[in-house]
Amino acid sequence: MTIEAGLNKETRFVCFGAGIVDFDNDGFPDILLTSGTVYPEVARVNPRFPARSPSILFRNQGDGRFVQMGVEAGPGIDARHCSRGAAFGDFDNDGDMDVLIMNVNEPPSLLRNDAPPGNRWIKIRLEGTKSNRSAIGARVLVRYGGKVQVQEVMSGSSFLSSSDPRLHFGLGAAATADVEVHWPSGLVEMQKSVPANQLVTLREGSGLVKDRPFR
Repeated sequence: MTIEAGLNKETRFVCFGAGIVDFDNDGFPDILLTSGTVYPEVARVNPRFPARSPSILFRNQGDGRFVQMGVEAGPGIDARHCSRGAAFGDFDNDGDMDVLIMNVNEPPSLLRNDAPPGNRWIKIRLEGTKSNRSAIGARVLVRYGGKVQVQEVMSGSSFLSSSDPRLHFGLGAAATADVEVHWPSGLVEMQKSVPANQLVTLREGSGLVKDRPFR
């Protein structure tokens, strides 16, 4: 993996929150980092260590390279704060991933994302029965268009943060996906050819739960 960063080499950032999330639903997860100094008073004597700094977004090129996004990522990424935790989730339920960033001594930043409409996605919500109800520890494999993504349901993520427990997968141009769930109980279940652009609720032992509202 190669990361191409356009950051000023004379500036030093301290990073806290981090997420590997597919923000544009192209099927290749991207990387977002929040940054914020520990000692803001240092900025007064050395500008290489700013008191406030931007978030950092690297777009996955799909060939093992990650390239830093600039102003095209939007003003929310370039806005300078002293940031810590980052929680990721689809807060407005429009099919793409948004970010809530906690800032020191000021309100949090809620970054609303709009992914390209041509890219598809699928969101997986799990309900445990023999396993814990929240399905913490479950692993989900999504196969589509010759690719595979793997995510796990976790109670915490990033720095002192808890993200949306619904697992989000960008599918690119794929219209369907095969979903394989490895439950904490040891049970493995498969759903074949699940249509894209929807929230799918899967219950341990009984499979797809129909007529479950998106929210």
